[in-house]
Amino acid sequence: MSKFQKLRIVFIITLILLVACDYFLFFIPWWGYLIPISFFIGSIAVGSSVLRFNFFVHSNNYSEGKQNKIALTFDDGPTEYTEEILSLLDQYEAKASFFVIGKKVEERPELVKKIFDAGHVVGNHSYSHHFFFSLFSKKRVISEIRKTNELIKNITGQDKTYFRPPYGVTNPSIAAALKEVEMPVIGWNIRSFDTATDDAKKVSAKVISMIKPGSVILLHDSLPHAAEILDEILQYSKRNNYKCVTVEEVFKLK
Repeated sequence: MSKFQKLRIVFIITLILLVACDYFLFFIPWWGYLIPISFFIGSIAVGSSVLRFNFFVHSNNYSEGKQNKIALTFDDGPTEYTEEILSLLDQYEAKASFFVIGKKVEERPELVKKIFDAGHVVGNHSYSHHFFFSLFSKKRVISEIRKTNELIKNITGQDKTYFRPPYGVTNPSIAAALKEVEMPVIGWNIRSFDTATDDAKKVSAKVISMIKPGSVILLHDSLPHAAEILDEILQYSKRNNYKCVTVEEVFKLK
């Protein structure tokens, strides 16, 4: 049972008790009902937008490993900047995980092949990465996931991979879709906010200040300053004996 299902049961029971008290015991003003309703709606809003809360789906966000291993993850590719990212990773003998968008895979299949052949993980980040992806029906979410899985399979031979929901947003429709396609969900525990500024030094400094064993870092290979951010992180990792591995290794997934 998910956290959302548990919250819904508690909410319904609370309303039933309030109505019973109002009818049989004492008068309850309108704002007495507003408190649990506001809490319920607020919890859904927060739970939907913060993946690590595992509100609707279980996601891998934190590693229990104590070794000096961290996972670099890249969303929204492949793009014209992915090639430089791959070169840097190769230079530092680092591995990473790329959560690709299906329609971009169609545009640059050779880059996906290069990612896979270099020993990095190729994950699914939906087909369209539509701004309103969280409003899609279960059927449409499944269609997007399966379409991107098929594109990845045609290039890499992988039958299944890992999923990261667009914007890190989940809801009952996405949860139901993921249950049907039976795909593990990958989150993160360090968000770089690299899309919020083009100041690479500022982004990398923030990320570096939070790195510890088991860190899973969210980056984007769709940005012109992505390579500069990565270079700073890789230099820091090398100086401090951090090994950059795939999400499979840091989460011990098969």
